[in-house]
Amino acid sequence: MKILHTALMKSFTPGIVNQMYDELTSAQELKIDLDVKIFSPNQEVPDKFEELFEFCNISTNKSKIGSWFEYRKSYYDWLRSKENDIDYYILRYTTYDFLQYLFIKNAKKPVYLVHHTKELDELCSLGFKGKILSILDRFFGNRAINASSGIIGVTGEIVEYEKLRIKNLNKKNFIYPNGIKFRKFDFKDRRVNDVPECLFVASYFYDWHGLDLLIKAVKESNQNIIIHIVGKVSDIDYRNMLIDERFKYHGALTHEQILIIAEQCWLGLGSFALYRKNMQQACTLKVREYLSMGLPTYSGYEDIFPKGFKFYKFDSVDIDKIVNYAKEIRKYSKDDIIKEALPYISKEQLLLKLLCEIANNSNESLERVI
Repeated sequence: MKILHTALMKSFTPGIVNQMYDELTSAQELKIDLDVKIFSPNQEVPDKFEELFEFCNISTNKSKIGSWFEYRKSYYDWLRSKENDIDYYILRYTTYDFLQYLFIKNAKKPVYLVHHTKELDELCSLGFKGKILSILDRFFGNRAINASSGIIGVTGEIVEYEKLRIKNLNKKNFIYPNGIKFRKFDFKDRRVNDVPECLFVASYFYDWHGLDLLIKAVKESNQNIIIHIVGKVSDIDYRNMLIDERFKYHGALTHEQILIIAEQCWLGLGSFALYRKNMQQACTLKVREYLSMGLPTYSGYEDIFPKGFKFYKFDSVDIDKIVNYAKEIRKYSKDDIIKEALPYISKEQLLLKLLCEIANNSNESLERVI
């Protein structure tokens, strides 16, 4: 069973690139017949990722609409050229793309669409232009989803959202959470004092991260706690953190530098205002990175972990609750946390599960997956 998983990418987006690269290398190590490609205009990318990219030439003298059309036409022409070599397509869903619908409608091989967000809601949040684009996406996107062989969503909430979009609750669907290529870190457990220390990381803290809510909750609390903030923050959040010594602001750091801070931390903190994106569920890479460092996570949204999984806590932005959870979970070693988390965060295990489910749905034998 030969599968091609692809995504469109106009400019280099580290999160998507790392996620798809981990999938590619996981498939290679598992000896799964899966190819993963990012279709992109010619651009400089780190050598490590070159095999992941399928580059194309796009005219520079065309209008914005002309370039948009040429880029996508090149993508779907390339996909059609692979039709005789594969059994299934998995495409990262692209919004307001009528060519995507036409490709799926006329494809000779099954096409599954991967959804990472509530597309219509996200477009509508972009103002007037976004609302116009959401109308286009509702028209062409709904037809593309209907024509596809199945919905793949990173959370159950997103799967249900897509089924409601097309008013087909029986549409074949699969949950494929974000995962990481687990790497054994050579870290030490330096949780040496009695004051809980927490780590909150983002490349940039957007409003849906809820840093403002955390700052407010700390201000209203007398709890003895230290919160390490890593990443870029808004000016107002920066000023508000400066007046409370319980916050330790580090700015942007390398992964190795974050690991050093994580050694002394008791908890990782997830986002606290996902409702600002009209979402209650997520499966962010940040949480998976925390767990791979041996950090239990306290967050303000539901994740895909089962109810019995004790190293992820979903609750309100309440410092008393955060401190109590930190103290309750302190007795577990970081190795214990990593071991129990692996089945839910390992890219290899999540990928194999998805492909086996697709094989079962297609009445394929599992031997054709591996």
